[in-house]
Amino acid sequence: MGKEQARSRNGHSIFEISSLIQKALRRSDARMALYSAAEMLPKYRNYLWKRLLTVSTEDCHDMVTHKVVALHDKDRCGANGYDNSIIEEALSILLNASKNRDGDYYACNIFNSRDKRNLEDKYGIENFDPLSATKNGHNCYYLRDVFNRAIDILDYDNAGYAANEIKVYYPKFCWDMIVSKAVSLGYPQLTKEVVALKEADHFTSYDNTLLFRSKAIVLMLKAVKDGGISNLLDDDIRDEYVSLSDADVERLRLPEYVYDCHTYIGKARGKTKREFVVTEQNVLTPFKKGMFDNASWERFFYMCANGFWTKEYTPHPGEERIKEIENNQPKSLFDL
Repeated sequence: MGKEQARSRNGHSIFEISSLIQKALRRSDARMALYSAAEMLPKYRNYLWKRLLTVSTEDCHDMVTHKVVALHDKDRCGANGYDNSIIEEALSILLNASKNRDGDYYACNIFNSRDKRNLEDKYGIENFDPLSATKNGHNCYYLRDVFNRAIDILDYDNAGYAANEIKVYYPKFCWDMIVSKAVSLGYPQLTKEVVALKEADHFTSYDNTLLFRSKAIVLMLKAVKDGGISNLLDDDIRDEYVSLSDADVERLRLPEYVYDCHTYIGKARGKTKREFVVTEQNVLTPFKKGMFDNASWERFFYMCANGFWTKEYTPHPGEERIKEIENNQPKSLFDL
């Protein structure tokens, strides 16, 4: 007998409801967003917050993750239980935020280091140090400098390569590097958003995903490209403030858009990642033009078919050395 699936209030698979809330928010479908949120409460409240933080990062153009993180941090069980108005405010922010999937595109296609690159022609001589090695045999200090310079010159590809190389062995160092770069750009609101992305990553996956780092890098690249962050600020106007009291109480039939390649039913129907990419890009509401709207996903599809990693890794530098690098924030190569 198979393992019994977790169920929502009205008996839906909780995984289908999780799919529904993200897709409903992506489409600004208030009725289904409310229904799915109500289906997850109160039992799956933490899971609901994880989905809301993910949507703020994966589907939103505007810098709204810091707002959702602040609401999550306020969400404490009091004498009378939880205050659902906090959930309602988060839902309202996400329904009305401008939508774009640049962060997800960058995570899937650019934030990778599957095959080793030679960076010296563009970024100068690298002095390899086995005690500071990344998975492809680079010096992590050198790659930090590559990352910082790549952001400045809008080298999207190598910024993602350097960050991923560091992230595999040194995830904390990677986040600290990203936050430090955000601070150096001189936009306090951008730094606030990047720090919130770091916090969201910790809450949702204990610092182990590409998505939140990817969104932080995309925001920095946009700030450099635009010469400012005005295009990244949400207008803070709530066209519609939603209330969970308006959520349908009776069991609803879930919309067909729930069943994509990430669900059991969608897989059984032959839904594919290619179809998902096109469909979900086209339904973003309200849509705001991004950097990668028309970019190819072929690199992602290639890696799906052939693997995201090569088998030949540089020998691990050792747990003690990794802790030293993670905790001591080593200097730039140019300062050693």
